[in-house]
Amino acid sequence: MEPPVLTPPGHSNPQERDERGKYRWLWLALAVVLVLGLAVIFILPALIQEPRQATTPTDPVVTPGVESRDVANQAMQAWLQLRARLELGHAAHWGEPDWSQSEQAADRGARMLAQRQFSEAARHYEQALQGLEQLESERNTRLATALATAKQALANNQLEAAAEQFELALTIQADNQDARFGLARSQTRPAVLQNMAAAEQAEADDDLVAAQAAYQEAALLDPEYEPSTAAFNRVSAELEMRAFQDAMTQTLTAMDNGQLNAAEKALAEASALRPSDAAVIDARQRLTQARQQARLNSLRRQAATLVKDENWQAASVVYRKALSLDSMAGFARSGQEKALARMEINRQFDHYLKKPERLSAAQPLANAKQLLSAASSAPADEPKLANKIATLQRLVVQASTPVTVILQSDGETDISIYHVGQLGAFTSQQLELLPGTYTVVGTRSGYRDIRKQLSVKAGKRDTALTIRCEEII
Repeated sequence: MEPPVLTPPGHSNPQERDERGKYRWLWLALAVVLVLGLAVIFILPALIQEPRQATTPTDPVVTPGVESRDVANQAMQAWLQLRARLELGHAAHWGEPDWSQSEQAADRGARMLAQRQFSEAARHYEQALQGLEQLESERNTRLATALATAKQALANNQLEAAAEQFELALTIQADNQDARFGLARSQTRPAVLQNMAAAEQAEADDDLVAAQAAYQEAALLDPEYEPSTAAFNRVSAELEMRAFQDAMTQTLTAMDNGQLNAAEKALAEASALRPSDAAVIDARQRLTQARQQARLNSLRRQAATLVKDENWQAASVVYRKALSLDSMAGFARSGQEKALARMEINRQFDHYLKKPERLSAAQPLANAKQLLSAASSAPADEPKLANKIATLQRLVVQASTPVTVILQSDGETDISIYHVGQLGAFTSQQLELLPGTYTVVGTRSGYRDIRKQLSVKAGKRDTALTIRCEEII
């Protein structure tokens, strides 16, 4: 198998080389040197090789010159291979000064090889190889150093230096994500700083909304740029605080003016911003109390209207509602007591007024008189009760006033009235009886007894009843 074809190195003085290729003629000279070196390695040994002396297969003879040449050749090949690999990794861009020093050592090795000074050539190539090996071993360290330097420069807003170091890191490792991300950040930093400046000016003008927007734009351009995020959070917190204070002011003002719906709406806005704030909790309690008080006031007005109309049953229902809201509400407690008492006294009066005939019995009449004695007069603001008292008084008077009753008979029938007495036989007799219903009985020997009901109504004059026994037995 033929040895791989490697691109020969350039050999030049590091003080005279320019990474940007200003001294390209040196590469031509180095190419010539490389060609000569390869000729020395591959052609010249064949031309000057001395005839071998016969030896047995088990006892090869190697001349010192050939051995030195092979060592030098191996060192050069190892250097060329490592150099080719590192060149693919752009080591010429990131490996200074080690790269140039290795090139110089290889130049010296090539010259020694051309002069057939194989030991010196091997030594120089070994030195060049060690330089590249050292460079390869430092690759990760150089990458870390470039990244650290770039990040520090970016943090200090030294954007050109940062971009240069990030690009150097990408030269060392083309797929390094930190370097790619950092380079992108360094490219957007001017726009970030422009937004920061605009935000700071807006903040100085107390235009916090505009400042917040500019800080947010800066943060969106570079989420890793902490000053923009910190400023955005600070301004947002200030705006939130102002909005909270405005909402709380509206809440308290509305409550003071009795505008509870407006107060509740403003409090909802404040609560959305700071639900656990002590001021929100206190205002919510105050609003609850204000709503309760407003409800109690409404019930108080309803009850007053019903009381004025002497609708005690409906008023009692309203008082119960008020007491369910606040069991210690004074107007409801006293009002309920009065309503229940008035309901009872009205019930008692209605008991007689709905059926006045009850007063014709002695006991009911006595009870009615006792009721009137207990409630002889009604308050001036209760005309309905006063009317009931007056009506019952009139009915009691009528029930207590005897009515003239005329009984007529045949003079042969004996007349008696239950609970009044025996009247005997008569043709006509006038009695004074209290209103009520009486049972009149007539008896006569040889005739069937007769029984009639006599209804004496209060206030009616000259009630008459004819009773006589007429059916012969």
